[in-house]
Amino acid sequence: MGNVESTAEMHRVFNTAAEVYDQSGVEFFGPIGRRLVEFSGIGTGASVLDVGCGRGAVLFPVAEAVGESGEVIGIDLSEEMVKYAAKDARDRGLGQVTTAVMNGQEPDYPAGRFDAVIGGFSIFIWTHGAAELKPYRTLLRPGGRFAASAPSFFPTATGKWGFLPEDVHDLLLPHMTQPKQGDAYDCPFTNIHNNWLVTPEAVEATLTGAGFVDVEAVEEDLLITVGSGAQWVEWTRSHGMRRLWDRLSEQESKELADEVARRLDALRGADGIITLPTPIVYMRARAPRD
Repeated sequence: MGNVESTAEMHRVFNTAAEVYDQSGVEFFGPIGRRLVEFSGIGTGASVLDVGCGRGAVLFPVAEAVGESGEVIGIDLSEEMVKYAAKDARDRGLGQVTTAVMNGQEPDYPAGRFDAVIGGFSIFIWTHGAAELKPYRTLLRPGGRFAASAPSFFPTATGKWGFLPEDVHDLLLPHMTQPKQGDAYDCPFTNIHNNWLVTPEAVEATLTGAGFVDVEAVEEDLLITVGSGAQWVEWTRSHGMRRLWDRLSEQESKELADEVARRLDALRGADGIITLPTPIVYMRARAPRD
């Protein structure tokens, strides 16, 4: 699990981003959340824990999947994220949904409490191996489901990280993988080619090592569409990637943003839209039945 400093930094990043999180007009977390719930196989009446629920990209589709007879608890380290998720749940009339401010690295629930544990673009941030995934298996009843999504770390044909558009890969990757002095945010980006998400086989071995069975991991492209390079840059400021920009001086940030936008603008199609295939990994597994 992350140390105190890295947990505090995660809290700062996501609390700061909460107001604009998934509100930029770029369809990203919503489609991933819906696909993850579909992939998970969670059904009517299930009791589900959504770890790192954010503003509800997984929370709301999984609430629809379990129906009024089910139960969904969304937890997040960020009070601001939970505030927005709770309000939206009330506005949608989702009585089966509750939310709580809680560190997803150490969910405070008894063993065997849930039929399913799910995490959309969250659990990967602080997990580095099987030991850190075992708490989620412990929370499951026998045969319970685990499902999560993450940016794909599988190598591309060019050897670049597919989550970043290839045309700006050289500009952005160094800022995401080279820690600055005093940097405490210990996440997989700093070890991008050697972590438990680097191949389907590594995912399977890690989840199996955590005590899960029936492991499956697939990579699927999500087509991100934006009207301009500047819109893509603003989108990166609206979620966890904002940390990249926060670490730069105002001048460095402006120069980098301008160059990223310029390169992406050159990718516009005849319709004026920029389409960026972005690989996402979906994984699912079960707790043993005995």
